[in-house]
Amino acid sequence: MRRIALYVVGFLCVLATPVAGEEVVAPGTPIVVVRIDRHDVFDLDDPSMSAWPYRWVDALHILTHEDFIRSLLLFREGDRLDPLQLAESEIILRATGFLNPVNISARPVPGGAEVVVETHDQWSTGVNVSFGMSGDRRTASFGLSEDNVLGLGKSFLFDVSSDPERTSTTFRYKDITFFHSRWQLALEHQSSSDGSMDHLRFEYPFFSLTTPRAGGVDWSRNASTMYLWSDGERRVTGDANMRSWEVWGGLRLPGSGIRTDRVLVGAFGERAVFSDWQSLYGPPYPQPRDRNLVGPEVGWDHRTFRWKLVQGFRAWLRQEDLPLGPNWTVTTGLSLPLLGADSVRLRYHGVFESGQFEGRTYTWQRVDFSGRVESRGLGNAITHLEAGGAITGSAGVRVRVAADLGYALDGERQLTLGADTGLRGYDPNTFDGTSRVVTNVEWRHRITGELLHVAAIGLTAFADGGKTWGARVGPSTEGWRGDVGAGVLVELTRASLVRILRFEVALPDRGRRPVYLITTDSLF
Repeated sequence: MRRIALYVVGFLCVLATPVAGEEVVAPGTPIVVVRIDRHDVFDLDDPSMSAWPYRWVDALHILTHEDFIRSLLLFREGDRLDPLQLAESEIILRATGFLNPVNISARPVPGGAEVVVETHDQWSTGVNVSFGMSGDRRTASFGLSEDNVLGLGKSFLFDVSSDPERTSTTFRYKDITFFHSRWQLALEHQSSSDGSMDHLRFEYPFFSLTTPRAGGVDWSRNASTMYLWSDGERRVTGDANMRSWEVWGGLRLPGSGIRTDRVLVGAFGERAVFSDWQSLYGPPYPQPRDRNLVGPEVGWDHRTFRWKLVQGFRAWLRQEDLPLGPNWTVTTGLSLPLLGADSVRLRYHGVFESGQFEGRTYTWQRVDFSGRVESRGLGNAITHLEAGGAITGSAGVRVRVAADLGYALDGERQLTLGADTGLRGYDPNTFDGTSRVVTNVEWRHRITGELLHVAAIGLTAFADGGKTWGARVGPSTEGWRGDVGAGVLVELTRASLVRILRFEVALPDRGRRPVYLITTDSLF
């Protein structure tokens, strides 16, 4: 216990360490003033950002409202200064995506402390015209989006997209301060060429380490055509009608410091009905089994407030919060016929995450497992294992090894391998499987500063290797497959919507043509 107490005190001292020339404010000092210092996308007082394009952008952009920023803070005037609350409030503000960088500091004033919350807005409006390419797979979309409607922190998306599976029109709305409260609302509707999807989530989350209670509801419906893939082609097709719901509540257990435990209770429902499944090539494919689960569930959530603020992990110039943990969540639900289920089943899901930071090197581990215990044994069981490391900063090496181990997967599930899952030298969904493993090694180097105050450019070189097994509708990798490649990375430094553009080419190991990739996501 003494070591834990010393660690907590040391952690608080680090958070409260002032920059040169500033006076130390002791924890527990009364907060007499909270001042919000907001900055627009561009600083027009800087001569290098005073030209008309920057003035136009700031004129068109609505600065985030001060009331919205205050609503996300974990402290108010009259509270006692707590460095943990200052640090966690920084993370909450950066998590919006459109406030970055964020800095919260305290200084002594007559009668107590003044807390200064300094935020910088990112450009949050998008007219999205995008085209993606991964080998033979093409995706395209057009849409309008806003991550910070009228500076109030609400977001919407209207998008029309096309990919090899379907053409879809999507509307999405999210409000993280519903009616100026801690309640959050998310709505989504999608109409596709082969069906439709709806999703509703309304919850009061554990928004901080000390939130005493939480709860919410989640409901979704998806009716569409599903596909199983191999060699980049659709091999099996069939209709699926899925509905799920969950009602949950949570209670924080007594405790203090940087560790928090929570108990979760609730109820869930999951129904899936399949029809008209057929094989497009090869032998007939059995139709997946219908299922209907209803029952109570319980869970345990453990959070450790340890993290590292860095630049140069996924992006180069943007602030990023890297969790150290360890953090974990485990939930299990019992499906019962007396509540309307088709049989007795035990549904489970768990996540464990941990990270370490030393010097410039960040390493992480993750375990994610889910599935069901049924009369026939385990069903649809998938265990994800991942370990990785990255040297942060303007140049460094990144390494990841990840495995997805499947057992008795449902008929509509498969674990393919290709450019979309880490083997960049092969088209997406090239190799079929019910289990897979992939490893990636990547070197990155930023070669410019912030060009015209909007972007930074760098180079990357990489090598990938992977393997699948347990194929059901097409060939597996039949051993290990690999690739090498290189590319250009562009970080958009003032935009909240798209942060990294990747232009890459990968050469496979078995004589196939190069695969060209254009993506907006970090691989890991």
